[in-house]
Amino acid sequence: MARDEVRIYRSHKPLKTALAVVFSVLAALIILAAGIFFGFKKYIVYTSDGVKLDVPWLEEPESGSGAPEDGQ
Repeated sequence: MARDEVRIYRSHKPLKTALAVVFSVLAALIILAAGIFFGFKKYIVYTSDGVKLDVPWLEEPESGSGAPEDGQ
């Protein structure tokens, strides 16, 4: 028998640590996706052509002189 062998206790195995990191990142992405979905829910527009995301700050401004027209 080899009594000269020294066994070292390792509290964290590499695979266990890697899986914990992967599941933590996955959980964070799921929470982020749910937050984005519920945050943009008021901008979802259902049309006869399908579903469209109508976000006001992503729309291109209309081309023109830039000055408002008052109709007089």
